[in-house]
Amino acid sequence: MTRARRMWGVWAIGFSLTGSLTVMTGGVARAGEEDDLQRQIDTQKSSVADLERLDDLKAVTDEITRLRTWLDEAWGLRAKHEYDQVREVLDRALKQEDLIRAQITASKLRAQAVKREAALKEIKDKIAHTRKALQETSDKKKALERTAQ
Repeated sequence: MTRARRMWGVWAIGFSLTGSLTVMTGGVARAGEEDDLQRQIDTQKSSVADLERLDDLKAVTDEITRLRTWLDEAWGLRAKHEYDQVREVLDRALKQEDLIRAQITASKLRAQAVKREAALKEIKDKIAHTRKALQETSDKKKALERTAQ
């Protein structure tokens, strides 16, 4: 085989491989994108379980249910290969997750404030009762001192 033929053969093989690789990478990119979206959905579903554990006061059960519905919707759209819509739903779900975390924190702080206000009221009542008892004791002492004279 002459050198020109070998070069032509190498060039032809390279060209066909390049075409095959282009087709293959297009499919791989799509499969990789689908896998990436599936991983994101699975990650957010596991974070929903974490949110449920954090919500011990059951303050945001409706929002958590809505988040689960959105993630199920994203899963369905992924199965239909609607990747742009899946990304939109996942972005919305991430923002909803942040909102839920903030609401859980606010509800816990609200409960803590109520508990502290109740403790403060109890202490104020105890102080008022002690002052009243002290005043009564002081009045009794003055009365005894007057009668003793």
